[in-house]
Amino acid sequence: MLRVEYFIDHLKVGGAQRHLVELFASLDRRRFALQVTVAKAGGPLVAAVERLGIRVRSFGVGTSLARPGTVAGLLATARRLRAERVHVVHGYLYAGNLLGMLAGRLAGVPIRLASKRSLDRYPRRSQLLATRLANACADRVLCNAEEVARFVLAEERPDPAKLTVIPNGIRIPQPPPAPERPAGVPPGARVVGLVGRLDWKKAYSDVMQAAVRVRASHPDVEFVVIGDGPLRGEIASQAARLGLAPHLHLLGELSPVAPLVRGFDVFVISSIIEGMPNALLEALALERPVVATRVGGIPEIVTHGESGLLVPPANPAALADAIIRLLDDPRLAAACGAAGRRTVETRYSLEAMAARFTGLYEEMAAARGLAIPDVAPVTAARVATGAA
Repeated sequence: MLRVEYFIDHLKVGGAQRHLVELFASLDRRRFALQVTVAKAGGPLVAAVERLGIRVRSFGVGTSLARPGTVAGLLATARRLRAERVHVVHGYLYAGNLLGMLAGRLAGVPIRLASKRSLDRYPRRSQLLATRLANACADRVLCNAEEVARFVLAEERPDPAKLTVIPNGIRIPQPPPAPERPAGVPPGARVVGLVGRLDWKKAYSDVMQAAVRVRASHPDVEFVVIGDGPLRGEIASQAARLGLAPHLHLLGELSPVAPLVRGFDVFVISSIIEGMPNALLEALALERPVVATRVGGIPEIVTHGESGLLVPPANPAALADAIIRLLDDPRLAAACGAAGRRTVETRYSLEAMAARFTGLYEEMAAARGLAIPDVAPVTAARVATGAA
């Protein structure tokens, strides 16, 4: 059995964390023994990971890695990895990559993997240099989109031979759920919806400006946002200034979101920075026609005019025009929704992602002479319930 330890900054709700929970539930637990180290303790997803029978430890980072105890913690973690004979360390996010790659290198762990999932630049040069050190200690640098790989190569300068792309995968609802209408949306109204954290990268200000143009020609349209974040108050204030407050519904964090998204007439992503957004994959799996900005890995998922409409970032007029086009052309909207579903089923299923990770682990283990039992795969549902 291959022993894999994942390192990540924290287990609060986020794209990388949700990805890991799904991956854990999908890997064959008769072939892989999994455990997790978080840089900072706590987070609502700790319980979800532990319910899968996976141990979660904390490295004990406080406000910063730049503290005297970090070196001692690295040495102690390396000793533990060596004593437990961990075969793979797999890092996620800044602190997870740094701690995992350094501890794995000190322990002589045979396989060391760093993961990159965004196009964010580090605000401090010290962080960039630390990330380059972590990449130097990694055997592979995994990216979730080709555009992320290009960005990492230019920004962090790893050995190009280390770069490997494994796209995100999601659990595809079979069949899609029945649509639900959010509370407060008037009967008969059409809904343009968004799902995501309320922060600067999502460019909600552009959506508000686009909404004014959309409602000028389509006064039956309401805008719904699922998610929360630091800009909630600012978004609400802008909506009030623009006269949109009665028609903007900020629903906050909700679960599950699939029935509400299934009820959107158009799904929108207005981001100015993206890697490979799971929210987009989930909307496509629900057969929603999408309008998305042409940034990051989004054009790798959406084919313009076929599975959705792509627009330039930071262009509210283009965003509004694309939304109106889908509202005015139900046949195009339906065709985009159906094509999006086929795209996800073909390329971005959870099973496809788990198979890619399994293949990578097996390939690297075989190259290092590590044996993994050859057994029939275990389904995600059986893993989650602990069934044999």
